[in-house]
Amino acid sequence: MKAEDARRKIALLRRVNAENGAGAAEEATARRLLKALMDRYEIKPREVRAAAPTSTVRLTWIYWQELMNEFGLRLDQFGNRGSAAVGNNSKVYIRLDENRWWVEENRPGGRQQTTARNLGVESLRKYLKEHAPRSYAFFGR
Repeated sequence: MKAEDARRKIALLRRVNAENGAGAAEEATARRLLKALMDRYEIKPREVRAAAPTSTVRLTWIYWQELMNEFGLRLDQFGNRGSAAVGNNSKVYIRLDENRWWVEENRPGGRQQTTARNLGVESLRKYLKEHAPRSYAFFGR
């Protein structure tokens, strides 16, 4: 590997964070790899150009699907759009290509109102911890 290849990889590793859907362990691993590459090739932080815009990165549904599974929700997806029912009156919508989500709640009179919106998997996890219906399992022996 050449120093220029290392600079390119460092720029890409900088984008591995919770906002972009990475878990805490993935983020920590990316930071360790980034530091190792910078030490090995003696690259200073200011020598690394910013990576290409995130719109060129192909995002996947895996993180969103795993999140929905944590809360017992079913994610329906078509292309870059997905949705899941959260309780009886609300639905979360996801735009994969923009890494954003929003929740619409049914109001009396048949109209819908957006009650929450944000970016990234982690912010949706926080929302679902507070608002997703609890599913309890009682096991008898």
